[in-house]
Amino acid sequence: MKLISPVDGGAEAQALLDAGADELYGGYLSPAWRKRFGSLASPNQRTFEAAQIQTVEEFAEICALARSRGKTMALCLNAPFYTDEQIPLLLDQVDEAARAGVSGIILADAGLLRLLKARHPGLELQASTLAHLGNSAAVRFYARLGIARTILPRHLPVNEMAAIVRAVPGMAFDAFLLVGKCPNTEGLCTFSHDSPDRIWPCEIPYRIEALKPPASASLDAAMAAQGSWSRTNRRHGCGLCAIPELVRSGIKGLKLVGRGAATLQKVRNLQLAGDFLRLAALEPDPVKYRSKARAAHRERFASACSPNVCYYPEFYRGE
Repeated sequence: MKLISPVDGGAEAQALLDAGADELYGGYLSPAWRKRFGSLASPNQRTFEAAQIQTVEEFAEICALARSRGKTMALCLNAPFYTDEQIPLLLDQVDEAARAGVSGIILADAGLLRLLKARHPGLELQASTLAHLGNSAAVRFYARLGIARTILPRHLPVNEMAAIVRAVPGMAFDAFLLVGKCPNTEGLCTFSHDSPDRIWPCEIPYRIEALKPPASASLDAAMAAQGSWSRTNRRHGCGLCAIPELVRSGIKGLKLVGRGAATLQKVRNLQLAGDFLRLAALEPDPVKYRSKARAAHRERFASACSPNVCYYPEFYRGE
């Protein structure tokens, strides 16, 4: 199973590869895009500069370094959709990235996907979680358009992931791990993530109320769960407990979140994921494994585990 790490610049790429990254992924805004649309209309779901590789030369350096280590680099163009006037600039950017040595493109927009499949048949096209491919029929549809790899949505339990993997045997699948857990379904979220303070809408306390009381039991539960997020640090997202089951399910890659985060945080997350990927092969007792995972979470984040920050809460055990 591969470890997939975000990268935001050439200065940290070596450290991430040394820490165990098998693949890198990141975003880059071309000068033409910046001039026409600015950084807030980002094509890669990040609106702050810390999450962008700054120049195509730096992007090429990262690609070359990864290739020299037998690793790969993918470009994020994963907004849910683009306008007609944006598409030409995106095609130019992918042309530029291909010349720089990129190995794959992470995307969601089906129109862009079809264009890139014809224009760059040698690139691995990956379906972002923003494509919201939550069942095998959706994966097969994108496969027909040219997707060779699917990043499964964050909200799916492992048993559903395993069923999708079995149903689409020719597809490679990745799943998320560590930091960035969100209460919302990302592919359907319409919140605007453009705060200069990087405080996202799901972190701001707000209250849900039933339009026509009394509320149902399911709505009561949803309101209680949403309210608890204002007391939760989504940057403590984990998922270590699920690694043995993810391996058995046929997931090929563990994708770590963190574009825009500090290099040291990325390195620590890679090391932690690597440690527990190795432990998954050595510890046959699931209870002992999960106990070690919870202890490691507490040490890494100085915080107890909770269902909110667990990427796979079906494995959560209260402490």
